[in-house]
Amino acid sequence: MTSEEIEHEMHKAAFDQNHASFRSLNQQMWQIPLISMTLTGGLWFGVSRVEDFPLFQLALLFLAAAGNGALFVIILRLRFVMEQHLIWLEKTYPAGYVSAKGTDWYNKPLLVRTLFQSMLCLAAVLSLILMGVTAWTSREEVFGIMSQDPALTYYEQHAASLADGYEALSLETAHPALLTLINEHFANGPLAVLDVGAGTGRDASWFAANGHRIVAIEPSEAMQTIGRRLHPSPEIEWRQDSLPRLAETRASGETFDLIILSAVWMHVKPDDRQQALETLASLLKPGGRIYLTLRIGPSEPARGIYRVSEEALQDQLAELSLDAEKLDEQADLLAYDRKMAR
Repeated sequence: MTSEEIEHEMHKAAFDQNHASFRSLNQQMWQIPLISMTLTGGLWFGVSRVEDFPLFQLALLFLAAAGNGALFVIILRLRFVMEQHLIWLEKTYPAGYVSAKGTDWYNKPLLVRTLFQSMLCLAAVLSLILMGVTAWTSREEVFGIMSQDPALTYYEQHAASLADGYEALSLETAHPALLTLINEHFANGPLAVLDVGAGTGRDASWFAANGHRIVAIEPSEAMQTIGRRLHPSPEIEWRQDSLPRLAETRASGETFDLIILSAVWMHVKPDDRQQALETLASLLKPGGRIYLTLRIGPSEPARGIYRVSEEALQDQLAELSLDAEKLDEQADLLAYDRKMAR
């Protein structure tokens, strides 16, 4: 081969190599938006599925922001290398080089890169904003700061997910012993019922539908809002009161045939339980009953759950001359009949 042919082959090999490299870089460039969408969408979906684990949510949101930031830098590098290939091509083969330098806003140089990077910045900023909002709304749990009422804080933050679980069960399924209690002790006429910690109003709705007068006590505004929407019965009187004093309810001077505390007692601080029982006893009509369930299990301070026991409750009731009768046991849920001693 002549020297001219050798040089031509070398130029051709260099051209082919640079052309292949440029095509590869260009493909990577166009794959970045897809990678970003998959990354961000997948992580945001993961955040929506772990709402009970704010630390994990923060980690996923940080990963989404960091991932989009990294892709932003990667685009800069890819575009720089591609530009070097284009500069080489323009110098080496001017006749075959297409500059494509548009003058309008939609065809100017670097438009594609700018749009890609703008979307990446937007996704990263949104992730950071969501991370900040999540950290703020869950600051007690994330940073270990306990509010004065961690139980109320927990119900405010998780009202929607908790409501789904409550509404999945009927009163008959959740509290068969309560129906037995009503049938055995309250055969005549409608009852005046006080539901302390009414949640979504599932049980209160049952009493209202069966002709009883029901006062639903729910300290969580979020839970009460859901309850009013799901059970808009005018027969349910909602109040935002709380143990151990139930100040508003006691001030009304009302008394009740039946007082219900379902999944409430574990949220009453141990030091407040004696006062809470005194309050409940003062709200009972003669011959009235208190239906109280116990959650037997470990304490969970972040959720405002304190350890309870049958023995401790029996001792507290004895101090008030109240009798207790065990009605039923369901897994770790114990239901009790409370009645005034004669």
